[in-house]
Amino acid sequence: MENMEKKKTIFKTIKISLIVLCSLVGVFILTISTYLIYVIATYYRIDDNQILEIENNQKSIVPIDEELTFTCYNIGFGAYSSQFTFFLDEGINADGSSSWGYYSKGLSYDDVLKNTTGSIEAIKNLDSDFYAIQEVDVDSDRAYHINQQKMIQKQMTNYAETFAINFHSAYLAYPLYDNHGKSLAGLQTLSKYHIENSIRKSFVVSNAFPDKFFDLDRCFSVNVIPVENKKKMILINSHMSAYDEGGIIRNQQLKQLNEYLLNEYQNGNYIIVGGDFNHDLLTYNPKYNYTKSNLPFSDTYTQLQPNWLSFMFEEDGTCNFDSHFAIYADDTTPSLRGADCIYEPGKTFVCTVDGFIVSDNVEVIGVKTHQTTDTTTDMFAFSDHQPTTLTFKLS
Repeated sequence: MENMEKKKTIFKTIKISLIVLCSLVGVFILTISTYLIYVIATYYRIDDNQILEIENNQKSIVPIDEELTFTCYNIGFGAYSSQFTFFLDEGINADGSSSWGYYSKGLSYDDVLKNTTGSIEAIKNLDSDFYAIQEVDVDSDRAYHINQQKMIQKQMTNYAETFAINFHSAYLAYPLYDNHGKSLAGLQTLSKYHIENSIRKSFVVSNAFPDKFFDLDRCFSVNVIPVENKKKMILINSHMSAYDEGGIIRNQQLKQLNEYLLNEYQNGNYIIVGGDFNHDLLTYNPKYNYTKSNLPFSDTYTQLQPNWLSFMFEEDGTCNFDSHFAIYADDTTPSLRGADCIYEPGKTFVCTVDGFIVSDNVEVIGVKTHQTTDTTTDMFAFSDHQPTTLTFKLS
């Protein structure tokens, strides 16, 4: 009788345990299902050819035969101090071991504010005629809801401005230890001169599941700027895909951009594209003398070439752009650091992915990447990128 009671007690305990376990599994499945429905229900792609609003438009018309400057800068949503690493970034150490970033959001509200302020001061001090700025957050969990677009507007009051959204996401619950959260960010273009009109052009992006729910709405913004000789300057702000295995999507984006540029060139316009191309712009570039076995800045780091690195140029010096266009970048100062580890001069991989595509009816005088510094580092103080400036003339 006693054994029977023990068996009943054990059976009851097992039954209750199974009910609890099944309930927990059910709650987990329901939670995941609800989250997936939320992500799918809130998903949409921004329409192509979206007309962009021009704020604080200026009256001046671009002069001919005068030096002008155009700076591009990816401010990394204010997160990338020299101590920041990003969870999607992988590097390869000198011994062949992998190195992964950790964080998804900025280290803190104060750190993001400091980096954003530092980035704004860096570009303001350059006093360029035009700016193409990437990864500018408007209302994002990753940037603690600091409106970086408005911060830049308040400091650059003598510039016309356009803004193209390229990242609007539902709440992204990954990584689990540091949720990326909800994002709204874009490309900010500034001009001391009158902007006639502006349009957002959508890049080809991945439609694979589940990538399409987490990828950016990659795009480039086209800004039509009148010149005093009655021609137009087409000033483009571009940010191409990253984390694209094999570079398949990026290759399609390059061809798409080339087709657009060629059409504008055939209409007699001046063309300048500035931005973050997420491609090494120097290796095999016929303007320079670098190869895969002699990468730019290779004497300044010990990490090995990372898997994410793609080259804009083929080994024979050709690329996806028509012969009427040339690619300009600075080979004296890197524009990007690896974000798989804390920035450490002499160790961290660096390269140049920020620069300009310029039509042959524009006279290029020079291009320079500017070191951003603070009390702790001589480079990459506020972002994993550094600003790069093109000096040019129209005639």
